[in-house]
Amino acid sequence: MRLTTIKASATRVSRARSKARGVVTLIASLSLGACGLFETEVSNPNAVVESELTAVTSAKPLASGTGAAVSRSLNQIAGTIGAVTDELTWAGSREAWNTLDNGDIADPVNEYTDGQYPYLSEARWLGEYAIAKIEKFDADGLLKDRFELARAYTYTGLAYLLIAENYEDFVISSDRDVNGDPVGEANMSAMFDQAISRFDKAVTLSTTISNAEWRRNATGLRARAKFSKAVRAKFGAGRTRPANGLVNDAGASADALAAISIMPAGYRMRFTASPTNNGGYFSTGFEISSRLELRAGDLYINTNPARTRPLDGIAGIKLVDPVTGNPDAQLLRAIDECCRQASGQFIPVTAISEAEMQLILAEAALATNNTAEFTTRINNVRTAAGLPVWNGTPAAQDVLIHARRVNLFLQGRRLMDHYRFNTPDPRWLPVQTTFRKTCFFPISYNERLQNPKAPQPAVTRSAACS
Repeated sequence: MRLTTIKASATRVSRARSKARGVVTLIASLSLGACGLFETEVSNPNAVVESELTAVTSAKPLASGTGAAVSRSLNQIAGTIGAVTDELTWAGSREAWNTLDNGDIADPVNEYTDGQYPYLSEARWLGEYAIAKIEKFDADGLLKDRFELARAYTYTGLAYLLIAENYEDFVISSDRDVNGDPVGEANMSAMFDQAISRFDKAVTLSTTISNAEWRRNATGLRARAKFSKAVRAKFGAGRTRPANGLVNDAGASADALAAISIMPAGYRMRFTASPTNNGGYFSTGFEISSRLELRAGDLYINTNPARTRPLDGIAGIKLVDPVTGNPDAQLLRAIDECCRQASGQFIPVTAISEAEMQLILAEAALATNNTAEFTTRINNVRTAAGLPVWNGTPAAQDVLIHARRVNLFLQGRRLMDHYRFNTPDPRWLPVQTTFRKTCFFPISYNERLQNPKAPQPAVTRSAACS
């Protein structure tokens, strides 16, 4: 199996105050040392004057820093979407996890969704900042490694994609001093278009420079973006469940097929947290393995007596493969990577995979009643996982839904699958938004407090998701 694992060092760009000082802060790590807990005048030896970023040598740290910022957001969204869905469940003491677990996705005050918002906002802003700088180096003939520009396009596209897949609305601004306007709930599809535009540039450039790794990454992410855009389009203004949740998008299928042609079997593009870049407001791995606030959901695992973790080994897997009736081996791998004490707090999160590309094609085939193609694609996924082939039993859609559950576990895809296949999390309370509508995260409370252009009052929920 081949994979891309990204362990980027952090690049943090401060906002209005830093702009006034003319400083961009490049942080590899932060140590308080002898400083008091609330001391703010801490000298940062990694701070550089922003004008130094006009040198072409800044291209690599700008691209890597964007990757690190996106990694933080991917890590956090895996946790919050996991908690809202049946993938993760509350096992600790922090009530904000419990409210997400019960299906309350629309509250702007929720500690964890409020906390993750500025990190994703930062990732998108930093990506555009990095692109502008690196494009200038390239236009001036100074950029020796054009691969850095392909990375910047890819990371920035992923930031837009995370916004598009997970938010009801979002504030987009290019200025660190002036408040930006929300995109508007009716216009969130444009965030998919922004993501696809960045992936287009990454695919073109990586093809030009013959960089197969970033060509496959960008192509796979573009397939994911087109597929997710088609999924969200099914919900419409009424936020209702579709009668038919299957997606058959020609663009997504074409990109999935192209990605498979250049992806080794079992390929995954993964972001892995590190001691210098672990989460943002919180780290999903830490919440699972150390703090024990979250664990894998009851439909997936058999727990220890304290109900804080899975039982060891295959005994910890409750969800069975629909073909064999045995505990699912693909889920076992996913649980081993994320959700045991031995997994540690620095868990990997997959952005795209060869398996996901196969599943996009399998679903398109099922939507068009192409049984032969569906069988080929779904069995490509099963064979890669060491599972016996599917021969028609149980029903094809049931096999597809299960394959997405175990192959995309803790990758931020499950909520839209709950909605479009009308398979609610058993923990959702009937009074909660997710039980009644197809809604996503709101603009956060802190953004609303600081930005009068954001929805007001700051605690108010979206009218469509109340």
